[in-house]
Amino acid sequence: MKRLLFALLALGSSVTCVAQTMTGLCMMSKPSGTDKPSTAQVMLAESNCDTNSGHCMGMSTSNLDWRRWTGISQEALDAQGSQVSAHLTGDAGELVCDGVVHDGVLAGRFRFNPSATFPGAMAAIGFDGVTPRKQFSFLMLDVTPAWAKEMQTLGVIELSTNKLDGLRALHVDADYIRAIAAAGYPELRAGKLTEMKAVGVTPEKVREARAMGFQPSEQELIQMSIFKIDRPFVERMRARGLEDLTLTKLIKIKIFKLED
Repeated sequence: MKRLLFALLALGSSVTCVAQTMTGLCMMSKPSGTDKPSTAQVMLAESNCDTNSGHCMGMSTSNLDWRRWTGISQEALDAQGSQVSAHLTGDAGELVCDGVVHDGVLAGRFRFNPSATFPGAMAAIGFDGVTPRKQFSFLMLDVTPAWAKEMQTLGVIELSTNKLDGLRALHVDADYIRAIAAAGYPELRAGKLTEMKAVGVTPEKVREARAMGFQPSEQELIQMSIFKIDRPFVERMRARGLEDLTLTKLIKIKIFKLED
């Protein structure tokens, strides 16, 4: 695997192209260990871009469900020397990785073919500025017009083309959105939902905070999760006789490491 990675890096550095259609080098393998056995580990190194332009993907690694792919399977990676054409197809376009299997790894070249109708479909529901590069990101994350429309229907506000990435990447789904709204936070702002999910804010943590006598704002919930302001910590502080323990004070105690 390491030999192939070094070869990929060396080959990628020797390719000079103009920045148009996204192409480059690809590798696909089974995930190491037992983590996420249902996903394929995909490494892509874009070769046809200007690294000084700020519009270059460079190298990226993703774990994508095998069921999203056609032309390849986990078993196909056991066939030494076989030629494989792996396809990831979605509303945003199609990613193709053509290569040869060696030591359980498919290594070759990729190309991304953006859908010509996708930008218009997104613009029709209010999401403008969908470039081919954004389409690539949306394909990898499985962002579709139907999913974006669902976010709107659920009442998520302050949505934008860029914020869809974060919501999808962190699996902010209908169940999570409804649970947060039911927990007392009906103003479902896209940025805050992403932040809350990223740091592990759950409806259970909301209920625990209120059971301790707090009425946290969205930002305070995020800080409580970051700094681990949980029941054991609060009870320790109260046992020391500290009075009028607000969330602001508890967070400052954590930030300045005053609990010891």
